[in-house]
Formats: sequence, structure tokens, C-alpha cells
Amino acid sequence: MSDSPFFSIVLPTYNRAVMLPTALETLRRQTFTDFEVLIVDDGSTDNTPEIVKTWTQDSRFKYKFLDHVGNMPCRNKALEMASGIWITNIDSDDLWLPNRLEKFAAYIQRHPQVGFIFSNGYLYRFGRIIGVDFDPLKSLPEGKMAGHYAVGRSGLPYLTTNLAIPRALYDKYGHYRKDMVILDNELYARMLADGVEVGIIYEPLAIRRIHGGQVTHQWLGSYPESIEALKAAKPSAEVFDQEKLNLVLEFSDYLWRNLEGKKARCFMLEELGEKAPKTRLYFLTFIPAPLLFLAKKLRRLYLILIHSPIFASPETKKIYQFLNPLLISEGIRERDSWSS
Repeated sequence: MSDSPFFSIVLPTYNRAVMLPTALETLRRQTFTDFEVLIVDDGSTDNTPEIVKTWTQDSRFKYKFLDHVGNMPCRNKALEMASGIWITNIDSDDLWLPNRLEKFAAYIQRHPQVGFIFSNGYLYRFGRIIGVDFDPLKSLPEGKMAGHYAVGRSGLPYLTTNLAIPRALYDKYGHYRKDMVILDNELYARMLADGVEVGIIYEPLAIRRIHGGQVTHQWLGSYPESIEALKAAKPSAEVFDQEKLNLVLEFSDYLWRNLEGKKARCFMLEELGEKAPKTRLYFLTFIPAPLLFLAKKLRRLYLILIHSPIFASPETKKIYQFLNPLLISEGIRERDSWSS
């Protein structure tokens, strides 16, 4: 291994003592081993510091404890610590498949002009795999594109845990804005707006867990950050208006699906004015919350049934063979933490 590893893996964490070892174990199992792991702890009050001691016995795993400064300062600290040629990310509640780095390294070698690479990933919810981040059969834009493609669901379907960028680009464009609490896409919007090329690996190489403790659930509070990211993309006035509409609908849809129809409706009126009642979503917000609650319960039951591991494809069953022992060990760690 050279003095400068090929990958620096950024892993911010906060009070995830049960899930964090699972994420770390999936890094240890990578078939491509030229990497360092930068664990930046945002002031955890659980036993995360004690757990990490086991991992830092491996010199590739490095740990920094900060005094609860926030997500973006933690990521910036990791970037300061990084010595790798490429920066890639994993959240402390997510998992990588063993060939994740190997596939990225091979893609990088084949596409040296690309500076913003992301892969597909599996979605894990309700105790089972319920799909992937994006349809692998759908062609997505690649190469150079407008900066606003880095903002919102109407653009590129990337997730931070599936993303890799050369460290030289962080040196060129700066790090994450410290005033951003949740979103990191303002930096990516600036990169794409300046011509950084996008590359996509359509194969799922990670597993994203969807659960109630995620910071990304603070959707409405992150709306101003999305607008800042959109501004950083430097779109035309026409594009800005269209993308703002898309963002308002995206955030309102989240509120509506979480039984906050009135809040979604008020938000739409505040941001869109007379355009709001012309949207389909505006009328959906009048559906009574009890009825919507019942619909959510039925949908959950439907997803649990149709994605039962019993009916999984051979490919998905292989993923379960990898995943299930890790999740079983999580349960053991959780019980140990209760008894301590």
C-alpha cells in the first residue's frame, strides 16, 4: 500500500454505537484494500468511543472526536484528515457490499475524465430489501451537465453514501458550508456547474437503511438549504423557477405522506402563491389524516408481503446471506449495551 491510499472513506457518526460496527465491518471486508477510514464522531454520548478502539487497532482506521459541532463540520474535519486520492462516503447506518470499492476503482480507471461518480444501492426497510435507489434500466444523464442536477429528486438520484469525488476537487472548490445543517449538495452543485463530469455505476453496491432516526427526515428544515444549493448551481431565472417548484412539491409531498397535510398546504401557498392550488398535490393534502394513515399502513403491509425474503430473487437472497449475520450481531451488541 502506498503512502497515499487510493480511497479516503469519510464516516461521520453520532450516537450510533449499535449500527456503526456494522458499517465498519463492511469496510473491513472490502476486496479492494487500498483505503483509509476517517471516523469523525460528533460528540457521541453513548459508548461509540469505546467501540471504535477495537477498529483503530488497524492503522487504516482513524478516529476523531469533536464537541458536537454538526454534520458538515465533521465532514470537513474528515476532509482535512484525508490523504487519499479519492474521497468516498458512508453513513454510519449504511452498509457496503464487499466489492463496492473494487467496482469504483475499476470504473475510475476506465473513465479518468469523470470527477463525480455514484452507484446504485439497495433500500432496506421494514426488515427487508424493498428495492433500489434508481431503476438500473433507465438511462440517466452523464458527463457534463447543469449544476441544478445535483439538487433535488428531479436531478441525479445519488446518495452521499454511494458517491466518490477526487480529493483534488475538494481542494479546488472548498469544503462543505458550515452553515448547512443537513444537506451537502451545495458543494456538488458548484462542482457540476463548473463542468465536473458525472459518471454512474448502475449496479447496486451499498445498502441504505431507512429508519426513523435519520437526520434526513428533517425535510422542511432543510428546504432553505436546498434553495441555497440551487442558487449555487447558477441557473437561469426560468430554470430556477422550475427547479424551485420541483423542490416545493418534493418537500410538500414528504409532509403530506407523513400526515401533515395542512402544513404541506400552507408551505405550498407560502412558496408558490396562486400556483399552489393548480397542482395535484395541493388537493391531495385535503385527504383526512385518518384515511391517509390507513393508506400508509396498508402500503407498509403490501411492501412487507411482496418483498418477503421467501419470494426474493436469487440475487437478493445472496444479499440477505451477507446482510443477515451482520444484523444479528447488531442485536447482540444492542442487548450487551442494555446490560452494561
